[in-house]
Amino acid sequence: MLAPYASGAWSILLEVPLLRLAKRLDAVLLGPGLVIIIEFKTGAGSFAAPDRLQTERYGQSLRDFHEVSQSRLIVPILCAELAPKAPVRLSFTDGVADLMLANAATLGEALGLAAAQTDPAAVSVDAAAFALSPYRPTPTIVEAAQALYAGHQIADIGRGDAADTELQAAGSRLQQIAADAEAKRAKVICFVTGAPGAGKTLLGLDLALRSRSGTRPAALLSGNRPLVHVLTESLAADHAKRTGEAKAKARYEADAAIQNLLAYLKEHTDGAPPPEHVIVFDEAQRAWDEDVGQELMGRPNSEPELFLNILDRLDWACLVCLVGPGQEINRGEGGLPLWGEALARAAQAGRSWTIVAAPQALDGGPDVAGPGLLSANKIQPDLVQREPRLHLANAIRAYRNPMHGRWVATLLNGDIAAARALADAMPEPPAYLTRYLDVAKEWLRQRRRGGRSVGLLTSSGAVRLIGDGVPPAPRSNELGPIGHWFLKPWTDFRSSGALETPMSEFGCQGLELDYVGLCWGGDLIWSGSAWTPRMMRAPRWQMVHAADKQRFRLNGYRVLLTRGRAGSILYVPRGDQNDPTRPPHEAEAVAQILLAAGCAPV
Repeated sequence: MLAPYASGAWSILLEVPLLRLAKRLDAVLLGPGLVIIIEFKTGAGSFAAPDRLQTERYGQSLRDFHEVSQSRLIVPILCAELAPKAPVRLSFTDGVADLMLANAATLGEALGLAAAQTDPAAVSVDAAAFALSPYRPTPTIVEAAQALYAGHQIADIGRGDAADTELQAAGSRLQQIAADAEAKRAKVICFVTGAPGAGKTLLGLDLALRSRSGTRPAALLSGNRPLVHVLTESLAADHAKRTGEAKAKARYEADAAIQNLLAYLKEHTDGAPPPEHVIVFDEAQRAWDEDVGQELMGRPNSEPELFLNILDRLDWACLVCLVGPGQEINRGEGGLPLWGEALARAAQAGRSWTIVAAPQALDGGPDVAGPGLLSANKIQPDLVQREPRLHLANAIRAYRNPMHGRWVATLLNGDIAAARALADAMPEPPAYLTRYLDVAKEWLRQRRRGGRSVGLLTSSGAVRLIGDGVPPAPRSNELGPIGHWFLKPWTDFRSSGALETPMSEFGCQGLELDYVGLCWGGDLIWSGSAWTPRMMRAPRWQMVHAADKQRFRLNGYRVLLTRGRAGSILYVPRGDQNDPTRPPHEAEAVAQILLAAGCAPV
């Protein structure tokens, strides 16, 4: 960075590095309550689309991740020296101005308009404080996977804060446990716990992608087919772009590191032992029971039993189970007690596993949404090691609002007063609310600047939203459309950002967008004092009475409400008094309770 210049309340910095973006800001002007970014394109005769995106991204990145900029208005200006004159306008969304376009002749006019936004009451920040202010970008799961696959470490892509320190400590501990298992030719199973968005999958990717070669080959397994498909496609495309290798070769390597769980079981239950000694089981609390095992595998074994049997054929193994709360959305998902039973049976058969687990996984409770491994008192205490470093307490997904996950849990528990208290303590509303689909879409369009991802979400059970103009979401086995939805730019009609097609909880679980618009359906209504799950039995809704199915519906909305990294807008339709499946009073009750819980109207 060149030496800064200051005059009165203003400072200017040139060639300011944003190391995590591997970019430099050409010029930054600092005024009271104001940050102006100028990107110069010398000799340029037009405002090229990549240059627009680059400058917008600078503004958004400072707003989201640069500490001192977050409390100031940010104005990004693209100055293309020889470009035709463009209208000089200034409007703001979330504290960041829409991109201003200027040429050599109009730059002064743009700067004057921007400078008029200074806040005389604001404390000025000098150039040194700006340059030294922490910059803590939070990568998406796709971006993080690409970085790890390219050879980076968690420390290289983390935020440098408490959550990052926690992730690094857990990652180092898991590497140590795997190394010890190899050295001692032992069987070790680990349980990592954490809230949705705390970085569990990132931790698993770090272990799998860093160990995909050498003496400890590893793989991450997931029963979430959309997650596997999106991650492997993104890794293959990014690797091919960086190296020039054929995408097919890159996809083959990615497929070895991130695998479909059911395919793994079918290949290795009776076949040859697996080549990987280190296995990461994503969302292990969703493991299925014996009934589903009979249906899927033709044998009355639970998923944990099958895994232990497979890995018992190796001379050593390290199985890492990632466990989160409230993510069960399918029948037969038995939670941690299934793992406890399988480990107890293995010990009784003389095949004991050493258990290294976060205390929350052992004891149960809200962090795992139910009983823990020790709930049945069947596991021998001498086989268990408590490891607090394997619990991730800090959320990293909702980087603007770390309390958001707690608000969602409280809302879905029906404690509206507590949800409102949490919302009142937040720096911004936990979500916005509108009764009009067009308003929700426009809200999202305004926020897709700088490459930010946006999209519509809907519950798989909200089948009557089609009457409000919301089409059905792709099924979870339609992997091609799901991959396009997450990976294509918003200019492609197949992309989430085109706002044409929503995604359900089955398509988006484990993945994320920057901003989401959740279309609330008639499958979850408010009945005076509690949420009431329903299912469509055409031509009418029916109450869901089975406890597990009620939980699945609430967990489906939990998944949907926690997909937005930077913010969410909830669209609650107004209903239609002529349609008995969309009565206005039911929609009104949902809207009013969401407002009471702290959502802000738009």
